[in-house]
Amino acid sequence: MLLEQHKADIDAIRSRYAERRSAVLPLLYIAQDVYGHLSDAAIREVAEILDLPPTDIFEVAGFYTLFYTREVGKWVIQVCDDVPCCYLGAEELITALKDTLGVKEDETTSDGMFTIQRVKCLAACHRAPVVQANLDYFYDVTADKVDALLHALRERAARGDTLSVSGHRAEDYEIAADGSAQMIERRLGPMPASPAVGAPVDHETSAGS
Repeated sequence: MLLEQHKADIDAIRSRYAERRSAVLPLLYIAQDVYGHLSDAAIREVAEILDLPPTDIFEVAGFYTLFYTREVGKWVIQVCDDVPCCYLGAEELITALKDTLGVKEDETTSDGMFTIQRVKCLAACHRAPVVQANLDYFYDVTADKVDALLHALRERAARGDTLSVSGHRAEDYEIAADGSAQMIERRLGPMPASPAVGAPVDHETSAGS
């Protein structure tokens, strides 16, 4: 099925690497998006495509936390519960999600839409509490924004958006005052200019900057 539906992508990935083992991760992500999770059959299919022992692929799938070897929802909602997020309401947020959806952590709603997970530092402490939904970042998500968050995610699923549980094309969002999820621009810090090759470096200036 993977080769039938994604032959061009798979061929491009295989041609990118001299060693076929290097293609294991990207092919597992394709398989996960196609099947929703990595079943035994999906893992063996990847092994067959790459002509590798299935055990090698099972070891990789079992090691990385962003590979799901059991069924998960269309949206995997991950809430950071590290210290800054907890200070700003992460525990209340997790409680609100569980109460609203009627599930516990690491469980999936009966309609197959949402799975809730706790995770550690998502590296966005300045916008805590932080939520990832299929690796889309949602910033400043307090408990009172749970209904708006879930509505936005359900709406995207209902209109047929391509949902990648593996996080392909993940973006950044915030919940606007009207309750809608607004995509925001990723703001990267300025990169210092590199000196020209062979140019002398003023170490005193560099150390003080």
